[in-house]
Amino acid sequence: MIRESLKNKFIISGHRGYCAKYPENTLLSFQAAIELGVDMLELDLHLSADGVPMLMHDSWLERTSNGSGLLREKTCAKLKELDAGGWKAKYYEGLKIPTFEEFLTLTKPYESMLFSVEIKEEPDDIACLDAAVALTHSFGMTDRCVFTSFNAAVTDYIHDRYGLPNLGYSAKYMRNVQPDSLAKLWSVGVPMPDVTLEHNNSWREKNIWPCAFCADTAEQVLLCLANGAAMVTCNDPVPALLIARERGLRQGR
Repeated sequence: MIRESLKNKFIISGHRGYCAKYPENTLLSFQAAIELGVDMLELDLHLSADGVPMLMHDSWLERTSNGSGLLREKTCAKLKELDAGGWKAKYYEGLKIPTFEEFLTLTKPYESMLFSVEIKEEPDDIACLDAAVALTHSFGMTDRCVFTSFNAAVTDYIHDRYGLPNLGYSAKYMRNVQPDSLAKLWSVGVPMPDVTLEHNNSWREKNIWPCAFCADTAEQVLLCLANGAAMVTCNDPVPALLIARERGLRQGR
């Protein structure tokens, strides 16, 4: 399904959910983004010490939880003891670090929702990808996912092992880039400073979809639209949604 979704459409993705307002990568943040009307949810995965894919951006626990140390060194049970909301505001205390299984359970009923699943750079990032793909298979949701990484070894593996849509970045932003790594990409993440018509068209000419991040103001969204972005990832999806609706770009939504 995702292979057709970026063709002649403008996709709006909630970065870590609706993280401008809610604690990032929590189920509350994703539910809020769904209710806003985004097309896609972006999330970040690490493996726990006992091999469970967990949602968190950082390798370290300190910024978005009351824990300390590396996520990969804690079991799922220990991670579930932590608070993942209070760092944002006291009102959100009690939110937990979700497992990927919990995320898929939440989002499965929203049958048109797409997912950008970033595999964070870790010593076990290939194992994390394998575990994530196995879970999406078990939920029947693989065709709604694009798997992303800043490690070209991971995006190459997604392409070579699974033949699934992948998202990488220009060579200056990625590690382990091989001569054919960029040619294997299905989509490319384009940071706002790189959003130009020439840059985006250079990817489109290779049938690689340019996806801009993060477009959080009306000016940034309009810049992306004017310069050929196929998708915008937003911490605050509200400006993008308003502009898309005003311009009739919501495909009936």
